[in-house]
Amino acid sequence: AQHSPVANMLLPGSTLLLAPLLAPPPARHAPPAMGGYTGLPRMPVKAWPLTRRWNPTLEYRENIATLWRDLETLYAVEGSTSIAGGGVVRLDASRSVKGDKTGLSRGLNRAVDLRAELVYEMARREPSLLNPAVSNRFVFAESKRLLALKLGSEEEAIEVMRHDPSILQAGDAIEGLGVAQIRGRAFAARLRRAGPPVLAAALLAAAAAAYLGPEGVAFMMIADW
Repeated sequence: AQHSPVANMLLPGSTLLLAPLLAPPPARHAPPAMGGYTGLPRMPVKAWPLTRRWNPTLEYRENIATLWRDLETLYAVEGSTSIAGGGVVRLDASRSVKGDKTGLSRGLNRAVDLRAELVYEMARREPSLLNPAVSNRFVFAESKRLLALKLGSEEEAIEVMRHDPSILQAGDAIEGLGVAQIRGRAFAARLRRAGPPVLAAALLAAAAAAYLGPEGVAFMMIADW
């Protein structure tokens, strides 16, 4: 058998001891990349900390990124290139500076994906949307379908989803809800986000419930919407 020049210089029997050093380096495989030819869904880097409770290492996990991808789809109007209430991108010129003397601009303009920004805000409010243990992409889709059916349009469904993102986890339970209950749930979510300044409104709703009954409260919520 032929040996390398280095191996021929070694004492008999020492080749086995140094075999790991003489062996060619193992082949390195690139880690899975998001998107591109791999087909793996993308998820913004800043969104991964929202998954820390069930993904402590913040590593890329396809089932989490898939939930994110489907949320981006569901918060857009089907068959349209825009989200409800606006376009897909916003031009951010904050990194561009114009010289006083030359009038020339330095820096870059960048396009901000509004869908990603919206979904980030929804997941920030309700992180469990990105938890595969309690969230399911097919339940998300069914929830939006039922909301659109109940409320009369996809835009109205998205409006409720913006105020109450957790309703996407309700699924078939939406079948048993009326329009007033759906809007009332979203109204309650708005109150919780607003905090103490709207405590008076919550107390007023409680008083109306005692005096007018549930339908009276529902009317107030719809009027406020």
